[in-house]
Amino acid sequence: MAKIWIVEDDPKIGLLIEMAVKKLGHDTLRLIDAAELECALHSQNSLPDLLLLDIMLRAKSGFEVLKDWKSDRRMRAIPVIIISARSAEQDKVRGLELGAEDYITKPFGIRELQARVQTALRRIAPAAERIVLGELTLLPASRTVFVSERHVDLTAMEFDLLCYLARHHDTVITRQTLLNEVWGYATQVDLSRTVDSHIKTLRTKLGDTAGEPRFIQTVRGTGYRLIAGKAP
Repeated sequence: MAKIWIVEDDPKIGLLIEMAVKKLGHDTLRLIDAAELECALHSQNSLPDLLLLDIMLRAKSGFEVLKDWKSDRRMRAIPVIIISARSAEQDKVRGLELGAEDYITKPFGIRELQARVQTALRRIAPAAERIVLGELTLLPASRTVFVSERHVDLTAMEFDLLCYLARHHDTVITRQTLLNEVWGYATQVDLSRTVDSHIKTLRTKLGDTAGEPRFIQTVRGTGYRLIAGKAP
């Protein structure tokens, strides 16, 4: 059973989300705005395993909440799923670039929501293994990454993306495969900017570049491949 916090100012939608999550057997805490979220962070005995976040909140927007959430060392690895009526591409891209692991637009189907929640929770389940590729080391159990001896801070989605590429290193992985396997999208959708945006920030954190890749190599027109890079 996971602990899932819901930040939604519409009481009917908030209750609908809460009921859908509870049917999966998870514990929930429903909040209406950033102020209540802040209070919960100080009053609750433990942090959530997943945050479901609306964008159009009073006083402080969901984008601002997400930015603060991902900048705090305590919460940055906790995945966030945005649930919003704002369906414009620029809003989705902004949410993903700020660190959201997924973006669901309203109105949504209950089964879709439940599937996205379960996918996000599966991604953060630890695996007892150690992956070493040249100067790159991943410790899935602790969700830790090192380049040489330098610790690299990644969001939950960035770690999942890197881990998937690492487990299939030296193999070209298409964008669609990454969307299906890492993000959990079951249908054929064109969200290549989602993948490309995460690859860009991942490269920056690893000290990698597209022109002279040490770790992530772009395969033009197809996708990406993780290579066993060496430190310069």
